[in-house]
This record gives sequence, structure tokens and C-alpha cells, in this order.
Amino acid sequence: MSTIHSQEIGPGDLSPTTEEALEKLLARQVRPVLISPSGDVLELDKTLNDLLVLVAETVANRRTSVTIIPGDETFTTQAAAQFLGVSRQFVVLELEAGKIPFHKVGTHRRIRFSDLVAYQQAHKRRARKALDAMTKEVVEADYDSRLLPEVTSA
Repeated sequence: MSTIHSQEIGPGDLSPTTEEALEKLLARQVRPVLISPSGDVLELDKTLNDLLVLVAETVANRRTSVTIIPGDETFTTQAAAQFLGVSRQFVVLELEAGKIPFHKVGTHRRIRFSDLVAYQQAHKRRARKALDAMTKEVVEADYDSRLLPEVTSA
């Protein structure tokens, strides 16, 4: 298992001055640079710039904390379950069914973060497809709206 270098940045962790400067920077869409301790300047390419802008926007808008996890980081079945919002037993069943790749460290199962994200995205695509099919069936059935319960506005 790799070592995680973690630093979480959340709402309220920035000073008001920094928040204001971030808002101005994001409004102008200026491409930031990295400056080394020796003063070397590196202009960021679009991909890294976009990632850092997303982090800055999220923090500046006080929406949530930001955590960056390397794709090759490995999770226990319990950590994977917490990430997916399901039970540990469900994760174990999905692993044993071959739906999520894993490897063992001794007798313990480990799942790469990138594999969890791929599983989560595939699950969302399947769910969306199923919802679209159900919606299509309802529309094609042309239900009489008079038979549906009346919805009142509050």
C-alpha cells in the first residue's frame, strides 16, 4: 500500500484576503504559475491549470472540502464501501463476482482507487440507462394525466 500524503482544504480554511484574491483570479481566467523556492517559474499546462482552478473554485465557493487521491492508492473493503456508500459485504460480493478488480495482501482484499471510480461510473451509466428506459416506457404508454395524483405547490 502506498503512503498517502494528505492535506485537506475545506471551507473556511482560507483567509478572507486569499478568498478575495482567488475570486478575482478566477473571474479573469488568468493561468497561474508555480514558483519554486529558488524563484524558478513554471507556467502550468491546461490540464493541470484546469484541475487547480476546479480546486480553487470549490474552496472559494465554500461548497465542500477537497481531497486528492492518487489513482493507484489502495483501499480496504471497508474504505471502498464507505466511498461507494454501500455495505462492506456488498463490496465483497461485487469483488467475488468479478465486478471490481482487486488483489490480496495476505488474506486481505485491496482495491485500487481508480478501479473503484471506474466501477462507480459504470454503475451510474447503467442506472441512467435504466431510468431513461423507464421514462421512455411511461411516455410511450401515454398515461392519462387525469389518473395521476394531483401535485399541489406549497
